Amino acid sequence: MAPSLTPTREIKPSAPNSGYERRTRGGGRGDFDADAGEAGDAAALCRRLRAADAVVLGSPVYHGSYSSALKNALDYCGFDEFEETTVGLLCVAGGAFPTTTLDHLRSVARALNAWVLPHQVAVPRADGAFQDRQLENEDVAERVDTLGRRLVEYATIEPDPRTVEAIRNVGAED
Repeated sequence: MAPSLTPTREIKPSAPNSGYERRTRGGGRGDFDADAGEAGDAAALCRRLRAADAVVLGSPVYHGSYSSALKNALDYCGFDEFEETTVGLLCVAGGAFPTTTLDHLRSVARALNAWVLPHQVAVPRADGAFQDRQLENEDVAERVDTLGRRLVEYATIEPDPRTVEAIRNVGAED
C-alpha cells in the first residue's frame, strides 16, 4: 500500500463493530471519457457509493489539489452517489500546509449535496509521519481516529433539505 493511502487504513480501528468496510479506488490512471456512460470499474464504484452511509475521500496532494485518479473517479459520480452521504476528508502531502486539497474536496462533495464532516485530516510532511508504512505521528493518529469516530457517529445524520441543483438534476434517481 502506498504511504499516501495508509491513513485511510487507520480509520477502521477507530470505529469497531460499526460495519465499516474499506474499499479503495486503486491508483489506476486510466483515461476518462466524459461521453462514455461507464468505463472500467466506474459502475461498481458508483453502486458502492450509493449504498454507503459514509465515505472518506482521501488523496495525496498534487500541485495544491487532489489526484487526477480521484478526479476521474468523481467525474463518474453525481448526486445519486453522494446526496445525503456523510463524507470525511483526508489528504497527505510531502510538504507543509496541504489544506487547499481539503478545500477542493469539500467543495466537490458539497456540490454533490454530501454532508461533509467539519473535522478533516491533513498530513503534512508525510515522510516524517510514517515508519515502515505505519502511522507513527501520535498527533496525526489522534486526528485520524477522531475522523473515523465522527464518520460513524454522523453516518446516519438527518439530511439537509435538497438543493435546487439536486431537484433539477435530470439524471438523478428518485
